[in-house]
Amino acid sequence: MADVDQVEQSQPLPGLNHDDVIAQFKWQGKQIDWLLQWLVKFVANTKVEMGITLSVGGNLVSGHLISHDAYFEQLAEDISAPFGKFDNGTDASMKEMVLSFRPGESAEDTPAFHFIHLKDCKTYSTDQNPICEAGVLWRGRIAAVDGFTIGRIVRQ
Repeated sequence: MADVDQVEQSQPLPGLNHDDVIAQFKWQGKQIDWLLQWLVKFVANTKVEMGITLSVGGNLVSGHLISHDAYFEQLAEDISAPFGKFDNGTDASMKEMVLSFRPGESAEDTPAFHFIHLKDCKTYSTDQNPICEAGVLWRGRIAAVDGFTIGRIVRQ
């Protein structure tokens, strides 16, 4: 399914009443792999990291499944690092800003798990070679994942 088709399906249709819109969103929620969503929640609650390979749009995405907190901490480090050469505190400000994007601590502040985060991630296209040789930090929508296996792709 093309991204445009997915976006069109995810938008409520004009003229729908409130109950119809709620029913549409509940149906879309059923399209999310509940087992993968549970794994993401498990990793977030236990801080355990595990190897995983995802099938996303015809590509294989392989890396270590990490919590959203670990993802935002690494993202904050990566984004703020180039600003370290300035002596005006910009790096600390950038890091603080990125860390403010983390979901809240309480259940009311934390949205449902709709995103999956990987570190040391490599994406493999149909030619079996990684698109990027170095592992990267990766974030994707759980709803966009077509399938998964536990374990990373390791080339020998």
